[in-house]
Amino acid sequence: MQVINAKIISVLFTLTLVFFTGCSSSNSVYNLDYNSLSLGKNKQSIISIDFTNPILKRYSSGCSLNSYTLVDTNKEYGNLFVEYIQLEQNCTWNGLPSSFLETSLKYELKLKSIETVEELDIQSYNFKTYKINDDSYLSLIYIYGGSEERFILDNEGKLYTKLLKSFKKDYENKFLNKKRFQGNYNSSLVNKNIINHYFEVEIPSK
Repeated sequence: MQVINAKIISVLFTLTLVFFTGCSSSNSVYNLDYNSLSLGKNKQSIISIDFTNPILKRYSSGCSLNSYTLVDTNKEYGNLFVEYIQLEQNCTWNGLPSSFLETSLKYELKLKSIETVEELDIQSYNFKTYKINDDSYLSLIYIYGGSEERFILDNEGKLYTKLLKSFKKDYENKFLNKKRFQGNYNSSLVNKNIINHYFEVEIPSK
């Protein structure tokens, strides 16, 4: 009985690990497990983040069965929010996922304004810095590809800067030492999809 239980536990662990793993290719790296997140432009230049006290929530809808959010007050990088969304093959977004996130940010945190003051596209990574309410700054790492979307909100901008420097060695973040936004976003586009219709089953054209 102990042998059977051990095998069951092993199988469940393996399945769970696969569930929490994003993607890894020659063009970009995104890998999440229980305690860490790995990012980078390729397998040779990976940045690993060890979570301090991660809180993970799984979400599902008719179009997304493998999605989650993770919140961590990280001892090295400060407050981090991660959302991973994988759509089913028969589903499609009704607009730009990053724009939906921005709208959700503004609504959930009751922001007066959110302005993009920096944006860089490198491979499958999009880096944005927002000016919030005209007085503080918030960083977003958006990773896209295929049917998967990954958002990382970085309050302090430290992870954003380190990752961006791995792509562009001469990059200097002129917003890093300015006042940083302190609000904590903890919502989910998947969870709100039933109301806001961010994505839906694609209807075949006749």
